Amino acid sequence: MRYLKSKFALIVLCFAGVTSASYAGYCDPCDECVPDIEVGIDFLFWTPCIKDQHFALTSDSEGEVTVTDTHYLCNDWESGTRVYAKLWNWFCGFNGALVYDYINPKTDGEVEFDGVVFSVAQPQGSTSGNNVTAKWEMEYQTLDALLSCSIEAAQNRCLSIEAFTGLTWIDVAQKADYTVASTEEVPVPKQHYNRQHDFWAVGPCFGINTSLTFCDCFNLFGSIKTSFVVGESRGDDVITNTTETTTENNGQTEVKVEVGDIYSYPGNNKCVCFPGLHLTAGIEYELCFCDTTFALGLGWEYVQWINAPTFFSYEQNDGGVRSSPATKDLSMQGIFVGISSTF
Repeated sequence: MRYLKSKFALIVLCFAGVTSASYAGYCDPCDECVPDIEVGIDFLFWTPCIKDQHFALTSDSEGEVTVTDTHYLCNDWESGTRVYAKLWNWFCGFNGALVYDYINPKTDGEVEFDGVVFSVAQPQGSTSGNNVTAKWEMEYQTLDALLSCSIEAAQNRCLSIEAFTGLTWIDVAQKADYTVASTEEVPVPKQHYNRQHDFWAVGPCFGINTSLTFCDCFNLFGSIKTSFVVGESRGDDVITNTTETTTENNGQTEVKVEVGDIYSYPGNNKCVCFPGLHLTAGIEYELCFCDTTFALGLGWEYVQWINAPTFFSYEQNDGGVRSSPATKDLSMQGIFVGISSTF
């Protein structure tokens, strides 16, 4: 019995020592934390999903039925880049990060058809010809400044949850060029419709990162981020009428262009407000080498800015034309491949 009491006393003393040491470590001052630095780059392969990108109408009769086709710009997969830097244990268990995204999607289209109608609304009403060309381009970039911390929400050490908040900045510049021509006439009349629109906005964001480790070096990860931004938009639509005359001179073709009337329709919206959503999911492989952790990642993500400002709209109003700011969802989705290192 005395032996059992001595054994029990020894266990209690050991437990008290461990508890005291743990408590002492918990109360250590924050400036003794040694931060880790993580840097990485992701290669993006996204496709824009933007509605109402039509630019031409063609009609054809099939017996007593007239069929009208609407022609749209088709967005392909485009490459972009994301670079980021993260400082782990920056202050009392809080982490700091900067994330920058850039992508520049573009597309074009052409319709050649007798009596093709230009379908994009413009201040001077509809126009037609036998050839319509369209080009569209967008320069998209965002910057996030984030502060995060881990959440002890599960007893499973393989599952990590990190909540974050911060500021997000977005800048989007769009450009669209359309040309309507009647190539059967001499000289050839052309109408050029050049549109430019850009906006910037900044606001708070918050979300959650999760990671689940399995098979030692493999991680499944996912994140969700919501943003609410406020900013400004501006645009300018320019219509230029030209005529082209082609002549042959000593076996060389010369094209003479005469510029006619030019009309400009600028606009500015001083206050735009809209939310954003960003979803990410993927798998990651980690490898430790010379006290540095390297990670290779592959994933899918979805970005949507709801009711983001876009090109101004025009509509007929009592015999005239009225313009107004327009909004539409700006969405992109695709895959990414990335590499990062922590040291």
